[in-house]
Amino acid sequence: ETGDANFVCLSITDEDPDQEKEPKAASWYHTTKGGYYWAGAYVSDDFVLVGTDDGTNYGDSQTSRLLMFDRHSGRLLDACDGLDGDIRSSVVYDEQTDAYYFTAKGGSFYGVRVTDGAFADLWRVDLAGDSTSSPVVYNGRAYVGVSGSSQFGAYSGHNITVLNLNSRSIAYSVPTQGYPQTSGLLTTAYESESGYVYVYFFDNMTPGKLRVLRDRPGMTAPDYTTSEKYGTVAYALFTPTNDQAQYAICSPIVDEYGTVYFKNDSAHLMAFGSAIEKIEIT
Repeated sequence: ETGDANFVCLSITDEDPDQEKEPKAASWYHTTKGGYYWAGAYVSDDFVLVGTDDGTNYGDSQTSRLLMFDRHSGRLLDACDGLDGDIRSSVVYDEQTDAYYFTAKGGSFYGVRVTDGAFADLWRVDLAGDSTSSPVVYNGRAYVGVSGSSQFGAYSGHNITVLNLNSRSIAYSVPTQGYPQTSGLLTTAYESESGYVYVYFFDNMTPGKLRVLRDRPGMTAPDYTTSEKYGTVAYALFTPTNDQAQYAICSPIVDEYGTVYFKNDSAHLMAFGSAIEKIEIT
């Protein structure tokens, strides 16, 4: 949390093909107090964007940074300073809005543009809870998981939040049992017939439910929910049981056949398709 750590660029050249294991020198690196824990970089032809931790033992210090490096040399081109706690999401780019989006653990959703090799038009929305969730962005909307008041406390305010990027505001949130801590998975398969997209998130809490959000532009409240112990929550599409039930900190992954794969803290990799049939992969 407080020590120096490096963001490193390595070439994929194998300098000694006769050796299966060999030392590898960094092409370039950049040192930051607190490091880059969980931070996923965005890489273009010219630059790299990555967020940092805040260098303290607290999650909401205004000392984290978004950095822009020259992709080839590692030269620091620009930085956004004074951001809200550890940046532990990936930086994602949306072509429609020509902007980059990420979350910060201090409870912020950020958007920023890159103009002439420098940051421009940085803006923030208060999520009212920690987030390490990499935004899923589509059609002027962003979808992120947000923590409640207790990271591992059931129904303590955890939620999936939908943001309206045009108004730079929260459209609505829908509660969950556990903290959806990673990125979601969005499908447009039904959009042409219904206007809806569906976004899938896992609770990082036993049993690790897979939830689905149904959304389209203009919505200001969820319309696809279910009732659980403490009230109305995002619809639970699939619930692992018995030995497969565990905390889930994996983003949903889908193949060309529509089968969704995931792993959790149990000793199992699981998959299911449209029939929601669980298969243990051995």
